[in-house]
Amino acid sequence: MDRIIILESLRNSHIFVKLISNQIKNMKKIFSVLFFIAFAIGAYSQETNVTSFRGMAWGASKDSIFVKGKKIDFVKDKASLIKNAYSISDDDMKIGNVKLNKLLYIFNDDNRLVKVYMEGPKEQTEQMKFILDYKFGEHKNESKVDNVAYKQWLVKDVTFTLGEYDYLKFEVKIESNWQASEAYKKNTTVDDF
Repeated sequence: MDRIIILESLRNSHIFVKLISNQIKNMKKIFSVLFFIAFAIGAYSQETNVTSFRGMAWGASKDSIFVKGKKIDFVKDKASLIKNAYSISDDDMKIGNVKLNKLLYIFNDDNRLVKVYMEGPKEQTEQMKFILDYKFGEHKNESKVDNVAYKQWLVKDVTFTLGEYDYLKFEVKIESNWQASEAYKKNTTVDDF
């Protein structure tokens, strides 16, 4: 009788070990799938890269910008307080459904495109924020200075700043870190020594 109990216990413990072993294998599969999904989502979110605005590459020379085969003629905005600010006379004054009052292209001292400045009516602020949230996810920084609430999206080498004024308007500044990226590339490929 004792032998039967012992044999039955051994057989049951073997079954128990097999059950545990199968559960561990299943858990490994589940963790592998979850890891792959998390990795894929992370890789997808990192792929967002803004290399241009309306087909004009960051860092492009003002005198040699072509969009859809047509040379772009920039007109100096003499009323702007922003240095090296230009507009395009027949520019599309909309971003999605958002109507703009002002759209300026800002060049550095070497005439390279580095910023875009947009202004629109206050009632369009939520639509502009929706566009930025949809394209780039939730904003990363938020602050309030005087009568302007700022939200900021950081997308690799480009910063989007939405400024919502307490009255009248909103503004969006798109600033490329093109110069710093180019300097980094140049400085990390030095072959002089």
